[in-house]
Amino acid sequence: MNKKLMALAVAGAFVAPGVAVAQVTSAAPTAGVASNTGITLYGRLDETIMNSKYSSVSEPSGVPSVRTAGEIKKGDIYSPGNAIGVRGREDLGGGTAAWFQLEAGAWPDGRLDSAASTGSHFGGRNSGIGVSSGLGDIMLGIWDTPYKQTMFMWNSLTSGGFSSGGIIMGNGDTTGALNNVLCTNTVSNATGTPAAGANSVCVTESTANNTAFSRRVNNSIQYWSPVFSGLQFKLMTAMANYKGSTNNNNFPNGVPSPKEYSGNITWARGPLSLGLGADMHQGLRANTAVGGKLDTKDTAVMLGAKWNFGIGEVGVAGEKISYGDNSATAVSTKMDVTSYVVNGRFNVGPGALWASYSTTPGGKSCNEVGSAAAANGNTIGGSSCGIEAKMATIGYDYILSKRTKMYAAYSKIDNGLKFGTQNVGTSYYYIAGPAANVGVGGSGGLVPGTDVTTFGLGLQHIF
Repeated sequence: MNKKLMALAVAGAFVAPGVAVAQVTSAAPTAGVASNTGITLYGRLDETIMNSKYSSVSEPSGVPSVRTAGEIKKGDIYSPGNAIGVRGREDLGGGTAAWFQLEAGAWPDGRLDSAASTGSHFGGRNSGIGVSSGLGDIMLGIWDTPYKQTMFMWNSLTSGGFSSGGIIMGNGDTTGALNNVLCTNTVSNATGTPAAGANSVCVTESTANNTAFSRRVNNSIQYWSPVFSGLQFKLMTAMANYKGSTNNNNFPNGVPSPKEYSGNITWARGPLSLGLGADMHQGLRANTAVGGKLDTKDTAVMLGAKWNFGIGEVGVAGEKISYGDNSATAVSTKMDVTSYVVNGRFNVGPGALWASYSTTPGGKSCNEVGSAAAANGNTIGGSSCGIEAKMATIGYDYILSKRTKMYAAYSKIDNGLKFGTQNVGTSYYYIAGPAANVGVGGSGGLVPGTDVTTFGLGLQHIF
């Protein structure tokens, strides 16, 4: 009884005065799918005591020590994917319903980095308003792209923040609006063209990582088809904040037109689940230098599968990300990055043993000498040309109830490093983990080539 009253009080804060709350429950049905009318409070709290070791990185004699860093150990309370939210649905008649979802990140340990896109406000995570009918769902808001949703076909087998989804697979995880080079300049309402100077009002949203493919995107429009015999497809595009004239002095090559299109097809029937996802970015890595390419296309394709054999499940996936050439010189910045993952979950005793292994052989079809920066070589996101990276994780879930579990995990990210004329290294790192050692940082502040070994003990509760 007290729990229902608490849920009613929280949900009531998001309902306009005078509007009756038809129903409040503690269940958490999928937005746009629930058959009941009313408001639902839901959430996920997952806290992990993490002890991590970052390996030392040094360079041979005679090579500039721009990447030198000593071994560092760090303890942290890690909050992977925590969320609290409300969902609502109203039947409109004729098989049509309107629905909404507002979701925010939640950190029981109180950590909040104001410099990051934390999603701590309501609407910072998967949030939107939609209409559902026999023809499917249309949603407007901020939501995981269909490509990222394809990862869920195999990504649910691990616990906490130890999955390779959004680390090696997807080359990073991100939330925000499409990148727009116009928003680095002040927009003049009189002329409609950029003027020199910093701009603080061009865009209200934080922009997303322009190289990651595990994406939650602002200003998105999505269509989700009905499920036909286990088959469903989803389509998505996103609105760019500004588009400008090609006739201005700030951008002699023209102004890019940021775009993103994403889609997937999934099928789940009996023990087998399959997913095929594709995503295309255009103009997110615009090079505004003279001769630079503005509307470079970056694409990704992923195929994943999961098999449930009763006492456990096994998942596999392969991915190819192709980054286009945005160089202003004859030295191409094109890079193709392939990666693979296999994971499994097996019932053992009062819980389940799980493990995951993912790897990438490094960027291919690229210039291994590099171009723009001698210290960084040809590097895009956490990936570097021709340099292998691996991530292995093993853990055990101890099930306390249908909603609560404890888990222990060991994980190691093995980032490669290559010395030569251009010294490059991979910098794959946990989605939301603490920054690592100092130096020439990559993802999460990690020095390229740093290996990360982690032990974790966690507690998760879902309501």
